[in-house]
Amino acid sequence: MKKLILAVMVSVVCGTVGSSAAQAEDAAMVPVHQFIDSLNAGNTGAAAATHLPNVPIIDEFAPYHWTSFDAWLKSFAANNATHKVTDVRVTLSAPTTSMVDDTSAYEVVPNVINAKMDGKPIAEKGIFAFVLVKTAKDWRIASWAWSKQ
Repeated sequence: MKKLILAVMVSVVCGTVGSSAAQAEDAAMVPVHQFIDSLNAGNTGAAAATHLPNVPIIDEFAPYHWTSFDAWLKSFAANNATHKVTDVRVTLSAPTTSMVDDTSAYEVVPNVINAKMDGKPIAEKGIFAFVLVKTAKDWRIASWAWSKQ
């Protein structure tokens, strides 16, 4: 009987720890989903609000490195205009890597970007790598990089 009680207690504790870890991972992904959902909706103000100020960003178009979301957004819009890219929509998959502690997180998230280039549909598979930090009130994106997969 003592072994049964011990086994039940261990499983409850392990389940609670696992559940807490899953909740932390889910909470850290909230700004990532808000960022992408806002971009998809064309709400750049809401997308910017998911980032810390002066966030480093790396992406596949020139100048390839930015130190704020607003600077990246201006280059993104200019690049899209130059290459006649419209109707950009990002679809995230589940993270393939998720490391979360009390104040920071690292999330690697596969995705597909669907758009039109010169009116023709295109799809590009990619990978986001996000670093997030927990502020006094919520999680925020501290940096990110995107690359073709």
